[in-house]
Amino acid sequence: RSFDRYAYAARLALTLTPATGHRLGASAYAGRRTQYRTADILYDFQQRSRIAAPDFLGPEAYWDRYQATGQATVDGQRLDSLTFYNENLRVRRGDFFIGGIDYRHAWSEGQHLTLSALYEHTFLGGPTDNLSLAWPNVGDTLQYQYNTNDNPLDGVRLQADYHHSWERLSLETGYQFRFLTHPGDFLYEDWDLENDRWVTNPIFTNRLGLTRHLHALYAQVNGQRARLTYTIGLRMEYMDREVQLAEPDTTYFLRLINPFPSINLSYDLGKGWTTRVAYSRRIERASTFMVTPFPEREHSETLEQGDAELMPELIDLGEWGLVKAWGDHSISATAYVRQVHNLINRVNTVYNDSILNRIYTNVGTGRASGVELGTNLYPLSWWKVYVGANVYQYRIIGTLFGDEVNASNLIFSLNGNMTFNLPHAWSLQTGFNYLGRRATAQGEDGAFYNPSLSLRKSWGRLSLHAQWQHIDMGLLQSNEQRITTAREDFFTTTNYVYEVDVLLVGLSFALNQRTKQTKFIQSEFGDKEY
Repeated sequence: RSFDRYAYAARLALTLTPATGHRLGASAYAGRRTQYRTADILYDFQQRSRIAAPDFLGPEAYWDRYQATGQATVDGQRLDSLTFYNENLRVRRGDFFIGGIDYRHAWSEGQHLTLSALYEHTFLGGPTDNLSLAWPNVGDTLQYQYNTNDNPLDGVRLQADYHHSWERLSLETGYQFRFLTHPGDFLYEDWDLENDRWVTNPIFTNRLGLTRHLHALYAQVNGQRARLTYTIGLRMEYMDREVQLAEPDTTYFLRLINPFPSINLSYDLGKGWTTRVAYSRRIERASTFMVTPFPEREHSETLEQGDAELMPELIDLGEWGLVKAWGDHSISATAYVRQVHNLINRVNTVYNDSILNRIYTNVGTGRASGVELGTNLYPLSWWKVYVGANVYQYRIIGTLFGDEVNASNLIFSLNGNMTFNLPHAWSLQTGFNYLGRRATAQGEDGAFYNPSLSLRKSWGRLSLHAQWQHIDMGLLQSNEQRITTAREDFFTTTNYVYEVDVLLVGLSFALNQRTKQTKFIQSEFGDKEY
């Protein structure tokens, strides 16, 4: 599996101050992105057998046998077998245009009102070619399928924010409106090998339309009293979502009103010690792809689709932490509980005897409770060390396709880096990230790690940067992850191997030294859907 990505863009930002206390701003972004995802797979001796029910051992048992002997099964009656090569190319294209204006009026240094508007138009689409060839004679085509889609997206955001601060207290309040419309036409075709022509597949060809309105009001108070610093806020949100499906002619409605409270208390214990208690709730909304309820061909053995009735994830997080700081050094420990309602997982069902249907759906509630540790140290003035570790118990409880889900495991993650500021404007940084295996509703996602190395050299306004990502050198298993799912009627395990030993080289030159960082406009809608 490999990716080729191409992107170019232009940004513009203008600021005008017509009078004291008044500021006008305008910004624009236009760009194009293209991504080619190649997944070429050799299916070595795909075999179908008929086994009597009393003799059936279960899907996972046959995988264990294959690992031990190199044969999936010798039981029952063999129906057929096939070795073939599958070329799967998915192209994703996006044309982006974003424009925004804002106005800020300040009555005084501590009191101001900001009004802003943003419009975004993004055209998304791209085909997927799924070509199955004979092996080793790849000149013979066994099956050729093509699916493509056109997904123009239009989004609007209107926002008003008011800020008023006093000596030890400040108030922030505002309103936000967001609107998204995202239709899509999906064409799925099969190549007729006998008549040399494309034939539309009516099962997978369809049309979808998604609209979403969102209204939100928020208020937040920030203050300090003696050694106590606090932030207390509340956001009320109303969301209205419609998913319209052409075949069959169906509309799925979802209307939600949710409160999102937050509180953050920090207390200075003295002598460099600080303790913090916090609680917050946030929402993670599904992309349009995840609510598209008809499949597209991802690989020879995989279809992928969403769920039009998919609920957004609601995430509650409670934390208690302790920090010790001395000089430039610090060490911290945070105990936390995170609960995800309407947890979304990617799960599988059986489509036919050789194809699984991969679906994004709600599986219940996910709960993580653990401890996170972090430290920043300077062993020498030119040497900085950061190490972070996270250990937590993870559990999923819910129902999936009528079956109970109760899965859990202990997860460990580690990330760290060391920075060396060397003589003559050289700097060197090494990094390492590790994530342990994690339980899912139908199996587990395997461990994943990545080492990296970067080097920078500066000559005044000119700087050279080189980065070595996913260091492997044929000695490690960097940037790869095994994902396994199983039920009584299927077992699948895939080891995803991505590019390793990636070298990035960049050269930059600063025309002038800006005293303030220019704020460029960013995508509010298209980035997530791309």
